Amino acid sequence: MLDILHTPYGHEHPYEQLPEERFPRQPLAGQVFMVGIVIRPSGAAAEVFVHIENAGVPPVVIRAVQQLDWQQKQEDGVGAEFLERMVRIDQDVWHAQMSAPPYGQTLTYWIEAEGVITPRYTVRGETWITDETAVTNLQIHPHDSTAGTAFPIPTQVEWLSDGTRKRRVRLTVPCAPDEQFFGLGERFNALNQRGNRIDVRVYEQYKNQGQRTYLPIPFLLSSAGYGVWVESSRWMQFDLAASAEDCWRLEADVGADEALSLHTFAGDPLDIIAQFTQITGPAALPPEWVFGLWMSSNEWNSQARVEQEVRTSLEHGIQPAVVVIEAWSDETTFYIWNDAEYAAKEGAEAFHYSDFTFPPDGKWTNPKGMVDWLHSLGIKVLLWQIPALKVITQPHAQHQADHDHFVESGFGVRDADQRLHKIRPFWFRDGYLWDVTRPAEREWWLNKRAYLLDDVGIDGFKTDGGEHLWGTDTRFADGRRGDEVWNEYPQKYAAAYYDFAHSKRGGITFSRAGTTGSQRAPLHWAGDENSTWDAFRHSIYAGFNAAISGIPFWGWDFGGFSGEPPTAELYLRALAMATFCPVLQYHSEYNPPGKPSRDRTPWNIAKLSGDARVVPIFKAFMGVRERILPYLWREAQHTAATGEPLMRPLQVWYPHQAGAFQYLFGRDLLACPVTEPDTVALTCFLPAGEWRDFWTGESFTGGGEVVVPAPLDRIPVFMRAGAAL
Repeated sequence: MLDILHTPYGHEHPYEQLPEERFPRQPLAGQVFMVGIVIRPSGAAAEVFVHIENAGVPPVVIRAVQQLDWQQKQEDGVGAEFLERMVRIDQDVWHAQMSAPPYGQTLTYWIEAEGVITPRYTVRGETWITDETAVTNLQIHPHDSTAGTAFPIPTQVEWLSDGTRKRRVRLTVPCAPDEQFFGLGERFNALNQRGNRIDVRVYEQYKNQGQRTYLPIPFLLSSAGYGVWVESSRWMQFDLAASAEDCWRLEADVGADEALSLHTFAGDPLDIIAQFTQITGPAALPPEWVFGLWMSSNEWNSQARVEQEVRTSLEHGIQPAVVVIEAWSDETTFYIWNDAEYAAKEGAEAFHYSDFTFPPDGKWTNPKGMVDWLHSLGIKVLLWQIPALKVITQPHAQHQADHDHFVESGFGVRDADQRLHKIRPFWFRDGYLWDVTRPAEREWWLNKRAYLLDDVGIDGFKTDGGEHLWGTDTRFADGRRGDEVWNEYPQKYAAAYYDFAHSKRGGITFSRAGTTGSQRAPLHWAGDENSTWDAFRHSIYAGFNAAISGIPFWGWDFGGFSGEPPTAELYLRALAMATFCPVLQYHSEYNPPGKPSRDRTPWNIAKLSGDARVVPIFKAFMGVRERILPYLWREAQHTAATGEPLMRPLQVWYPHQAGAFQYLFGRDLLACPVTEPDTVALTCFLPAGEWRDFWTGESFTGGGEVVVPAPLDRIPVFMRAGAAL
């Protein structure tokens, strides 16, 4: 018996397609498209046919063509990693080519192989139309400013329609040949996005993000003196003079109301960013302790290891402010300490710390004692979280009780048929997504973790993930569908944890993913990245673009967290930049037992590199960080009050003068990171005014370039004359 697989939208992966999908998934009227067909097992079908019915045209049957080299082509291509996870090898792939029907008409097709017939599938002819009656559906809300350029009037407004409804709008906006474009969330590829097509779509790209991002925000800042925010969490794409040099285009999905709202701003870039941040925020001010040193590693999976690393840090004279513990839980419930002993409770019930005992030979012998000890040393504690109810393969009484309550209560994100939606991405695949829009479900989920705050005394959560939602037709408790929520989901998930932790202990969250408004639940980090010079440079871009897009309290795993550990030079150059960054954190990926540690602690980097300078220079930079903390705290308060970013890339204001990675850190410090190996001096642009070398006190008059030394133990940093640190 054979199986025929054809799912027109597949898993709805934002960037990759399964072999059984349509290519493209929603073709335009008259466009040639491909029907992908999978037959299992391999060799089960000698011929495959596609039957086609189209209004006004006699039915036809076409023969599909087997793709004998399909698997090899895919394994050689960019989709290899995705396909390795998602695609079985014991199958044959067939393609059938056809044309989409005319505008407003419907084509029906089905597949036949060896007497097996599939259900019928339809394609409706869509095309771009200019509908003058729909112009009122495009709402533009200008925000007053004292100066600047008004948002240009779109030269064309088009709607993608199938004759019954409009599902997408396209605006064409004129632009100058030298106009530059910034923002659009945390973007790793560049600062100026001119010449690129940028999707606004939350996505978990493991390393080498390119134009993909965990944190998309539909806010565009133009060098022409205007900004625009698209008030939507649906998919959209900005074509920034990529298709034509004299214009940029926005394509954006719309809902049942077939409407789209734009907010426009004019003025200096700083004013525009501040207005946008305040309208969508404002940014919540985190506590002062977050601006100290954060230490973390996914290898630290026991109390003994955490305490060992903290003691080692203190022995070196390096005072941490925060310890993030990722590998703390049972990896099943994600709220119970690994190796804890307890009696399972009903799924509706929550635990207290007193419900657990911790064996002396377990991984965590006294979690509360550990947290109390860390607090006595002035160190805060965050624990790792994800928003999924995991699928398990081994019996687990508490997980089963939670699962049963989850199902019986009608919790969870649902598919269109009201069955529980199963996670489609590889990470936590087939698990269930917590529906954060349902108040009772939110309360149940968070109360399971309340004892960690109330009894153990932790200070917040590392809210990882949030990019798990791919389904367009998924249903949420607040009545919305996945296509409206998928970008917003990580923001709502992190905000729920933030409000919970903040209300109990003034706690915080540290999140990877988000979208518009994520500044209301700080803090954020840049996600997964390698320990390479190239990744270092792209991480700086990510921080710049996040800041422009209203995310001020941001950091990254300096020196990278994945792959081969950084060289001593790269590590120290990255540390130097991170010292002048809102969040200062090192972190490293899990390393299997028995292999040399890849921790990014300074003492381990010194050991691996054989460079005795690492620890002393690291300690010296911690002294610098301590020196600027009063300044940083003052600037953080200013940022929260005004919406002005902490990191301000100079190229936004001085596009033809400033270096690519120069930035103001707050209002009065100018940092010039070293982003290339073997650098001994650096050319830096100084804006007009009087400046002093941060290290030597030497005075400079701005308005041009200066060349300054860049030894390994410092990077060029300048202070405005008269600034108080």
